[in-house]
Amino acid sequence: MARQPKSDIQFAGDKAAGRAIASVRAAFNTALETRSLKAIADCLHANAILVPGEDAPLINGRDAQIEAWTTIFNEAPDVTYVRSPARIEVNEDGLLAAESGRWTGGWTVEGMTVRYTGRYFAKWRLDGDDWRIEAETFVTMRRQSV
Repeated sequence: MARQPKSDIQFAGDKAAGRAIASVRAAFNTALETRSLKAIADCLHANAILVPGEDAPLINGRDAQIEAWTTIFNEAPDVTYVRSPARIEVNEDGLLAAESGRWTGGWTVEGMTVRYTGRYFAKWRLDGDDWRIEAETFVTMRRQSV
């Protein structure tokens, strides 16, 4: 089972909204673990942007992200990714939020295990009654091959 976000997340602003965002983040981590493209899509805003941690191109839009995840899951069936929030801050009007934390990723290539870790920042938007990821930026801080 995917590691869930740590329980000592620092919340600022509307704490109930922050906890709701943490819950969606946990669902996103579970969706990555179970390869549920529908559940991944449910967490993303239609115009979601993903800035990868390495030299990969920006991924613009929910549909493009689902296409990218499909490719990743097919090419690296043992791939794992986990986002672990450290802080979630909801803005004053309760419509936007900022999340920051650490991410890990790993997979096997030609019998070698590759692990990546780093920092990330996510922008959340209240979409009707649901919080959705509008943008994520990842910075790779460490790579390890074993």
